[in-house]
Amino acid sequence: MFSNLKSKIGDVTDLKKLSSPQTMSGSRQRSQQHTPGTVTPSSQHSRQPSIASLQGLGLPTSPPLSPTDHDRFTHGQEREHELEREVAKLRSALETQQDAALERLNAKEQEWKQRLQQEHDKHNSLTRDLDKATERERKLQEKIDSLTNTKRQTADQLKQAQVRMKGLEERVCEMQENNDQLEGLNAQEVAKIKHMLLNTNNELEEMRAELEKKTAALASAEARLSWAANLEERMATLGEEKTELETQVAGLSHKLTQANSRYDALEEARKEEVEHLRSRVSTLEHRHSQAALQETDKVQALIKEREGMEHNLEEARQQLNNIKASWSDKITSLETQIRHLNDKMAEDQSDLQAAEEQNRSLMSDISALKEENASLQLEKEMIESKLQADAARVKEDLETLQWQLNSTVSEKNEQIKSLQEKLSSEEERHQSCAGVLQVKLETVASLEQQLLDVETEKTEMWNTLTSIKEDLSRAQSEKNHFQETLHQERTTSEALEKSKSEYQAKLEVVSGEKAILSRNLDEYAERVTTLESSLEAMQQEDEAKGRHIIELEAKLESMEREFGTLRDQLDTSEEDMKHRIEESDTVRNLMEAVKNLEDELSEKKQTLKVQGQRLADMKKTIQRELKLTTDTPDSSVVTTTVTNTTTMASADPYHHGESRLSDATPPLLVANGETSLQGPTNTTNLENGNNVNLTYLKHVIIKYLTSREYEAVHLTRAVATLLMMTAEEERLLRETLEWKMSWFGPKPNLGKGQKALTIPPSQ
Repeated sequence: MFSNLKSKIGDVTDLKKLSSPQTMSGSRQRSQQHTPGTVTPSSQHSRQPSIASLQGLGLPTSPPLSPTDHDRFTHGQEREHELEREVAKLRSALETQQDAALERLNAKEQEWKQRLQQEHDKHNSLTRDLDKATERERKLQEKIDSLTNTKRQTADQLKQAQVRMKGLEERVCEMQENNDQLEGLNAQEVAKIKHMLLNTNNELEEMRAELEKKTAALASAEARLSWAANLEERMATLGEEKTELETQVAGLSHKLTQANSRYDALEEARKEEVEHLRSRVSTLEHRHSQAALQETDKVQALIKEREGMEHNLEEARQQLNNIKASWSDKITSLETQIRHLNDKMAEDQSDLQAAEEQNRSLMSDISALKEENASLQLEKEMIESKLQADAARVKEDLETLQWQLNSTVSEKNEQIKSLQEKLSSEEERHQSCAGVLQVKLETVASLEQQLLDVETEKTEMWNTLTSIKEDLSRAQSEKNHFQETLHQERTTSEALEKSKSEYQAKLEVVSGEKAILSRNLDEYAERVTTLESSLEAMQQEDEAKGRHIIELEAKLESMEREFGTLRDQLDTSEEDMKHRIEESDTVRNLMEAVKNLEDELSEKKQTLKVQGQRLADMKKTIQRELKLTTDTPDSSVVTTTVTNTTTMASADPYHHGESRLSDATPPLLVANGETSLQGPTNTTNLENGNNVNLTYLKHVIIKYLTSREYEAVHLTRAVATLLMMTAEEERLLRETLEWKMSWFGPKPNLGKGQKALTIPPSQ
């Protein structure tokens, strides 16, 4: 932009032909003499030698303007004032719109930050709830493992009871076989067996009821586990939706940053254009104001304008360097942010992998629990089938025993009936044979013999009865032994009932914990629903913000269009002004005067070169004389003053002679000379007061004057201490340097009139 500005100014005024070292050296001298912190008399004193020199050169002065030219000039000034007012109005309107938009964007940004912080807190609470849920699931899994162990123990005890039942059944069969032999004790033993069977049936029914309860509890646990699996799936889907929403939010934030960057770039371009137009307007105003001046004044004004433009170029370069440094800092900060984001993404990926591994382990544990539950159900079905088969077999055995008893009773009754019939037949025979007894006395003897035989048989039968009684006593002892075993079995069954009651209590505790977990899961589901609603609200807010961003972009486009139209109007007005200026007679006269001045300058350059050589010779001779002199304080001060004069003369070889150089530097030389040649009293005061080294002071001041503003700010403290400035003077020095570095900073209050601390710019 500054290169275009320079080229346009060169095209209009053709100032490249006037670029002489004289102006540069003059600008350096003025910048060195009028630095902040030094007081000068007035601006007229600095302008007098240049005007006198121009008049001494014999340059022609331009005649005064005619009334028509004055009317044109006033009309141009009015037009320029109107343009300035329009530009000021447009600038104020743009600034107000920019401030309003920035305030809105800042408010929205704060709201977004607060909402993101709230979402981050919610996310942390959800992670804590998930950790608690995982711990509860782990505890539940441990309890389920303990329940499976207890179930296995109960299954082992049931198997042992079945084995004992089988032994009891075998013993019952033996007892039934013995009871077949023992007719008298059959009914009692059968009643005992029936009672035992009834007890076993009751126990079997109780065990079935317990098994049904356990199956119902297992079914409820399976349902809860399936619900937990569904919740995990739902949580996974919600996590995916959350990640998608986060990516959308990141995209929207990126778009917003892009829009902000575009807006900032447009604002910077607008500011640069406004500054460019302002400088153009100021240059045009300055030129119009200089239209009534003489030729020498016009040339001097053009030289000053060139110096101002070069100073602006230096400031622009320094600002560009500062901008580059700030951009490098921003790039480094962005790189650090990218590194932090990459580290955070790696941490999130590791956390996701750990969570996925935990989910996999939980799913594997759930599948293992399901397999164990299926195996337990199969075992339960097998046990129930075995119990049903045992019950059916016991019923069949009872029916067979009853049938055998009934058959034995009927056989005995038939035998008794047959014996009674035989007795009746024998009595009838005896009666029939009573008449025949007499006849058959011989048969009586035989009958007596038969009676003896019957008696022997009777004794034998008695012996058999005694043996049967002994067998009965043995059976009674065996029965007592079996009763003792039954008592032991009953005690074991009571112990099993106690363990079963304990297991029931444990199951009740587990069911209570399951109910608590179900409540927690319900609460967690409610939280998930609230999160879903909050996410939907965030999506709606994101959509609204996207619409707001689109509206802002549309407003920006409309502002860009308005800015383009204003820029076109300003360009057209500038072109009109250029054409009018080029067509005017004053510009033509100025061009001719500039050509004449260039010819004179080329002639004087040769004379100035000769004078520069003479000055160099003078410098060499003075240095030789200084080497021959002794090293005294007075001589050191003189050397410093002479070297200052010689350096300034050598730096300005194209000056208008020796007389002007001697006029430019005397104040400092006289001051230094007076301070150094006042005598021993002043030197002793300086040595006793502050002991300031003059060489160090010279070094610091030269470095302060030759360095840039950014580096000079760091030297203000040293300059203030060396020159014994007050705090107010140091503050003014620092504020002036900061004002020179800044684009739109406020100018410090440096006073007005004769007490001002700065030299006012020449009109």
